[in-house]
Amino acid sequence: MRRTPEPEAKAARQQANPYASFLYRLQSAVRASDRDAVVGLIAFPLRVNVQGASRLYRDADSLERDYDKVFTRKVRQAILSQRAGALFVRDQGAMVGNGELWFDRTCASAACSPAGPVRITAVNP
Repeated sequence: MRRTPEPEAKAARQQANPYASFLYRLQSAVRASDRDAVVGLIAFPLRVNVQGASRLYRDADSLERDYDKVFTRKVRQAILSQRAGALFVRDQGAMVGNGELWFDRTCASAACSPAGPVRITAVNP
């Protein structure tokens, strides 16, 4: 019989892996259809790549107008289906699904030390 980890153990694992912790927060916001929470997890400017063209959203207001075009059903499904243990991670951060969304540590200072919080950096609807 498989034992469910205690809440403290789960919290400790999330602290140790900032990408997994971020993914859980993102999934929770998407599952609740909490647009404000999702937008709060974005590093601006946000790069959105659609059909060979890129667009930069410089702030939350501009993104909120196009939220449904950026966070399409396909992107939301990729987020909800992603398992933390199966994240593809490389120098550009962590990838969700087949590249529908990328997130990475942000820079808290010009020297980027220490690293800042994890935020969404690109979306490919």
